[in-house]
Amino acid sequence: MKEFILREARAVFLWSLISYTLRLCLSLLDELSSLQDDLLSSTTISSNETNEREQNFCFSPSPHGKCWKSVTIIRVFLTLLSILAGWFLRFLPSIKSAVGFSFASTWIFYPIRDWFGSIPNLPCRICETVMGRISLRQLAMIFPIHFLVPTFGAYAFKILLPQALAGYAIDPISYSESNRWIVDFLREIFVNTLFVVGLLVIPALLQINGIKRRGFALLALYPLYSFSVDANSNGSVFSPNMLYALRYVNAYEEVPLAQWSHVLGPMIGG
Repeated sequence: MKEFILREARAVFLWSLISYTLRLCLSLLDELSSLQDDLLSSTTISSNETNEREQNFCFSPSPHGKCWKSVTIIRVFLTLLSILAGWFLRFLPSIKSAVGFSFASTWIFYPIRDWFGSIPNLPCRICETVMGRISLRQLAMIFPIHFLVPTFGAYAFKILLPQALAGYAIDPISYSESNRWIVDFLREIFVNTLFVVGLLVIPALLQINGIKRRGFALLALYPLYSFSVDANSNGSVFSPNMLYALRYVNAYEEVPLAQWSHVLGPMIGG
């Protein structure tokens, strides 16, 4: 039992760190792509401004006797990066509304299962208990791990990273409270049931059909990340323990009662 608990804790800790890092990177790409219009407009500088700044940061002159300033080159480079970031993000769910893509990506879950023997997802572990893969005693032992370990991981990001960067990774997740509690609750149950079943079944189906790349499972689950579970069209986080961890680390408070539909729904859906 001790080895089982330690293995689960290591899996959850690794998953939480990778998920926070993925959320940080995607958020920074989203910020970069949002600067595209500003960067495009700022690259057009009047001739007077060019002459005033020409004495600084001058590279080798062109055949026409003019030189490129490093400031202009940096702006052009950032503009290209912004365009590339925007194109890349078009292939992914919305970074702001589909938070589950950062915390429940199959590209994270399956490699961790290969290393530690289990998927570090609480609804998935509940489903495995119903299926008889783990006992109720084992579930009771790992249940607090899924809440405590991501909290420690969020604290590590808060301490080690500058505040401006840490905010992108560990900002609390809040859902709209405009709908009735039961509506959001039923939506969470529905989408998490589909997600957990797909997470466990799709790799087996791919293997039966001779497809070894489990990355294709993400294509089947892709629409679920954007499935609305509140009035603002936000998707499920698929990891209700993250709602608790991020809110506690940032606000030092429990999840409000009105938000508990997004905590209980995924667990019952699992």
